[in-house]
Amino acid sequence: MLMLAVGAGLQFAAALALADATQATTAVEARHEASRAIPLERIDSNYRTAVIQVLGDTSLYRRLPTKTVDCDPKLFTFLAQNPETLVEIWRRLGITHIELKRIGDNSFKLTDNSGTTGKLTIVEQNCDDRAQNRIVMYAEGAYEGKPFARPVKAQCVLLLRSGSMTETNDRDYVAARLDSFIHIDRSSIELFAKAVHPLVGKTADRNFTDTLQFISNFSRTAETRPASVERLVSGLPDVSPESQNQLIRIAYQCGSTAKQTGVSVQTSPRVSRAPN
Repeated sequence: MLMLAVGAGLQFAAALALADATQATTAVEARHEASRAIPLERIDSNYRTAVIQVLGDTSLYRRLPTKTVDCDPKLFTFLAQNPETLVEIWRRLGITHIELKRIGDNSFKLTDNSGTTGKLTIVEQNCDDRAQNRIVMYAEGAYEGKPFARPVKAQCVLLLRSGSMTETNDRDYVAARLDSFIHIDRSSIELFAKAVHPLVGKTADRNFTDTLQFISNFSRTAETRPASVERLVSGLPDVSPESQNQLIRIAYQCGSTAKQTGVSVQTSPRVSRAPN
């Protein structure tokens, strides 16, 4: 189910002053901090009870590594709010078999074509063009396949936080963090999941890091070759024409801003402070 969390999608630029704040953790302190950061009073009333139940009876908790990447904040926010667009880009490039289809204003149907199916819903969000984002998601799904004789069902709450900063090289950087709370229905499977959690967790960490790096590279492409982004995005299956056009506009804005500022994507940053 961690794969469900990572495949769905996708963001916090605070508390990075300590070196180990960027590392993955399952610490109780991190879990409590993340839980307190979820504004239950703002959660969609249709999902509030389910979210509270997962937070109160979590089988597995993990905070994936916080990562800071060179990225246009507006583009980052768009992809965070429209994860189906990111997945369709991956599919067009032939780098994933995951399918994520929007089935409502804030709901998505997910399958990884390897036994995992589910539904993911954005139940609360507070985002802006500077990527000062908080997105809370609720997912429920099942895995059917080896080594289990019966489908394993689980529910998951995801907290994606991000923030941005302009560094001393005048480039924008986005820091992102993902917390996952997972409840597994069958107690025997829960024991097995806890046993393999370190291995699965490291895979999830790597997937999350790779996703952020892809978004960073995509942002740089938008700066230097927005027409290439337009060709890639145009006609994406399962992405609305409105979303396609919005992403294309953002790409050309990235290119225009880069020309106006004259800041090269090859410039290396000199980190002067932690995001805050």
